[in-house]
Amino acid sequence: MSTSQPISSRSEMHQIFEERLQNVHSDLLENTRLDVGRNMLKTALIETNLSTDEFSEKPVLEEIFEIDNDLLMVKTINREGEGWLFVDVHDNRLWSIYSLTSSAFFKKSIDDLLKSEGGGLDRLWLPSGHIETIGDMGKYEGVKMSFEAENIFPEEFLNDNESLRFTDLNINGSGRNSRELYDILRQTEEVADYISLTRVQIRRERDGHFVRERVTNDGKFTTRGGDSIRLHLSTVEEIKKRYEKLLNQIETHHRINAIDRDHGARARGGPVVIDFSHPIEDVERFLSYVVNAKDPFRLTGHIRSVGENACKVDAVDGHNGDRLTLEVANEWLRIYLHGDACGNTALRLFSNLQHYYDPAAELVIRNE
Repeated sequence: MSTSQPISSRSEMHQIFEERLQNVHSDLLENTRLDVGRNMLKTALIETNLSTDEFSEKPVLEEIFEIDNDLLMVKTINREGEGWLFVDVHDNRLWSIYSLTSSAFFKKSIDDLLKSEGGGLDRLWLPSGHIETIGDMGKYEGVKMSFEAENIFPEEFLNDNESLRFTDLNINGSGRNSRELYDILRQTEEVADYISLTRVQIRRERDGHFVRERVTNDGKFTTRGGDSIRLHLSTVEEIKKRYEKLLNQIETHHRINAIDRDHGARARGGPVVIDFSHPIEDVERFLSYVVNAKDPFRLTGHIRSVGENACKVDAVDGHNGDRLTLEVANEWLRIYLHGDACGNTALRLFSNLQHYYDPAAELVIRNE
C-alpha cells in the first residue's frame, strides 16, 4: 500500500484484496502483463512461537497498527524499498502475512523477519508429496520441479557420491497439461528419483467463483487473479489445516519424554525417520554440510562417529533453541525431538533433504 494510514477493519482489507484480484485478472487477460505499480496479492504462512507483543518488538518493524485483536498492519524497510504487511494472528501457531508490494520486497521482508533477533519464526516446510495434494485442490496450470544439490554440497562431495546421477535438475511446466508432465517424469526411471515438486499453480473454483494460486514449498502464495478473496482465504486455511495436522502427528508421537510410573519412569515417543533412496557414502562429511548453523537447515551441534559410517549429533535448532538428537547411517536418518521441541524442525530437515539431497527420500511418522 502507498498510504501511511492504516485500514480500519478486516473487511476493508478483504475489499482491497478482492479489488486487486479482479484487476490483476483483467490485466493478464487483456494485456498478458500487469499495469505499472499493480502487484499481485502475496501471502506467506509463518510458524511462530511468539506472542503478538514479542513479535511487535522485532527491530525490522518500523511502524505497527493494530486493526483488531488478531490483525496487525506493519511497516518495514529493506534494500528493496519500504512497504506494508498485514499480519493475521488469529491462529496461535500459524500466522498469515499478506502484502500488495513487489515480489522482491515481500521476499526480503519475510527473510528479514525470519532472521531477526530473537528468532521464534519459521517458514512452512511442505514436503513434495504435500505440494502434490495441494495441486489436487484445483486444476493444474503449472508445476516446478527442483533438485539443487549443488547449492548445499560442494562438487567434490557430489562427485564422490556414486549413487547420485544428477546434481542439479530444474524443470518448469505451464498449461493445462502440467500434471501430465509431472506424472510422466515421475514414471520415467532415469529421472524419477530426482523429481521434487516445489511449486504448483492451480485454478480453484467453487460456487461460481474462482481464484488462481501459485503455491511454493516454503508456504508462499502468489494469487494470480480471481474474483473471490474468500476463496483465496479458504485455500490458505485448508493448506494450513493440513500442515497443522502433520505437525500434530509429529509432536504427539515423536517427542521424547518420560512418563512417571509407580516404580520409576517410562520413556515415551520415538524418532522421526527419514529413509534415503540414495545411500550416503560418507556420513560424517555429509553432516558437516547439514549441521553447520546455516540456512536452510539452521542446525548446530557436535558430530561424533559411533560406528562404521554412522554418526550421532546432539543438536540445537536455530529457530527456537530446541534440543534434538540425530542418528545417521548411510540409508537413514533418525530425529529425536526432546521435551517440547517443535515438529517444524523435523519437517524443515526432511523438506530440504528432499530438495538438496534425495527427492525420493521418505518420511516415516506414526499416524496413531
